[in-house]
Amino acid sequence: MVRDAPLRPATILAGFALVILALAGCTAAGHDWPRWRGPNGDGISRETGWNPKALEGGPRVLWTVPVGIGYSNVAIARGRLYTMGMKGGNTAVQCLEADTGKEIWHYDLPGYNDPQSTPAVSGTSVYALSFKGVLLCIDAGNGKLRWKKDLVAEYGAVQPYYGFSGSPLVASGLLILNVNTSGMALNQNTGQLVWGSEKPLDKVERLNSYYSTGTDYSTPVLYSHRGKRYALFSSLKGILSVAVETGEPLWLHPWGWYSGGVGGDLLVLGNKILITYDKKDWRAPAESVLLDTEEEKPRVVWKSQDLWSEFATPVILNGYIYGCLGGPNSRPTFLRCISLESGRMVWEKGFGKSYHQDGISLMAADGKLIILTDQGMLSIAEAGLSGYQEISSCDVFGDEKKIRRFWTPPVLCNGRIYCRNYSGELLCIDVSK
Repeated sequence: MVRDAPLRPATILAGFALVILALAGCTAAGHDWPRWRGPNGDGISRETGWNPKALEGGPRVLWTVPVGIGYSNVAIARGRLYTMGMKGGNTAVQCLEADTGKEIWHYDLPGYNDPQSTPAVSGTSVYALSFKGVLLCIDAGNGKLRWKKDLVAEYGAVQPYYGFSGSPLVASGLLILNVNTSGMALNQNTGQLVWGSEKPLDKVERLNSYYSTGTDYSTPVLYSHRGKRYALFSSLKGILSVAVETGEPLWLHPWGWYSGGVGGDLLVLGNKILITYDKKDWRAPAESVLLDTEEEKPRVVWKSQDLWSEFATPVILNGYIYGCLGGPNSRPTFLRCISLESGRMVWEKGFGKSYHQDGISLMAADGKLIILTDQGMLSIAEAGLSGYQEISSCDVFGDEKKIRRFWTPPVLCNGRIYCRNYSGELLCIDVSK
């Protein structure tokens, strides 16, 4: 029998270093942002080790990289950042070092269209959906193509009027996509069709909505009901809940009036689902709707004109909804705080009166709101009930004369905020402590 040898100082230090590295790896993974609207799809980061006052005196821009024209947001996993942009005659799926912006690899898909969806990272694969509906599975490590599927040509998907915009969602070994009337699912490893849904109606039957093909622009949202997983979709039919594994419908909540395409995502909190845009008819004002899904069919809890949004998805914190009121042609744009219980406004804050003001987008972290206007004003504020309380703010371009269209929400990840301009600039701003 050999006795345990005493640990030498070098051995102790080496072991301690390994523990520190392991903890650092766990921390980084815990703050990853691997898909559209973050790990839970709710626009909320669990990150706390950052400095909300960091924007005082101007942005500390670590790097700016041209990633091409488009609205694609960033997905960040294990120190790597993934996004898409139109460069020349190609749609480029790009992998950068999140810390430095240095390109690791890119994959070019021929096609002169500005991408609108955001890549999703799962395991060793990254999934990216083009404007025209070509879905790519790429090796996240080396950028090599694993498989490619044309959703329109191969699986009968109907392209939305303004192109595919909803991002891929990975669940139960499937890629869930907002396609046709109630979604589509592909095998995550092979791209083979697992289940689909019927096509929308012919254009002549389209509910007085010419600028629509009956398909929508939002990303599918997951929720659980009585121990089973379901996915939520929006289309000309309404809001539909279907079983993730089979695509079998659970319920349908019809629109009051179909507006021709929904851009904002649905929001789920427990058994409540928030619809951010609906109308009674084309003449009526827009409103948001809260549904209760505790029973087999959804029940309307309230309808409220105090909050509606065409594109920007709100966040829900501590029983209150924080979101953008309006959309294109709404001037000025307002950030509003709404009671989740009643649907009534608690406070509002105006953002700009510019003719080009097209809205704000936001996320939340550590009880703070991170707000980005379409003109590139980045603000951090308390998510409180006593009015708008700004902590710090800045112009991400530092008053530089540039074309600005920041329609893509900001992303906080590991002490940095990433902001994407439509014309191609991706900025990384240091907000670490």
